[in-house]
Amino acid sequence: MPVSINQLIYISQATRKMSSEDLLDILKIAKEKNQKIDVTGSLFYNGGWFLQVLEGPLSTLNTLYKKIEKDPRHKNSRILYNEPASFRTFTRWSMNMTNLDDRQADKYNQLVEIIEAAKTNRKIGAASPAVTLLKIFKE
Repeated sequence: MPVSINQLIYISQATRKMSSEDLLDILKIAKEKNQKIDVTGSLFYNGGWFLQVLEGPLSTLNTLYKKIEKDPRHKNSRILYNEPASFRTFTRWSMNMTNLDDRQADKYNQLVEIIEAAKTNRKIGAASPAVTLLKIFKE
């Protein structure tokens, strides 16, 4: 029987400006750790805010999120979405990183809009920022 998958999305505020090196360090460690625990996802950074999608077994995600919450590099972490999923959206990555401060990202305008909406609990059309995020990567 296949393991059921959840998708957890949270937003948080960086405690300081993140350099490209800082973000690459986070990515490298996350890739190594997530591969071992069957977690996939993507991390987005923009203007001092993190938005992260994590996919994996619910108990694994809950344990991982508790560790993430304690990370001193960010604060005010808030779960936007934590729901069962019929499939993974980010199957290719144990973790991916998009630094929107570089303004080179594919889907840049949509991603900035999602982070802005998530910061203020605003919907995008009728959908939550988290649902909108998942949709643009399923397309």
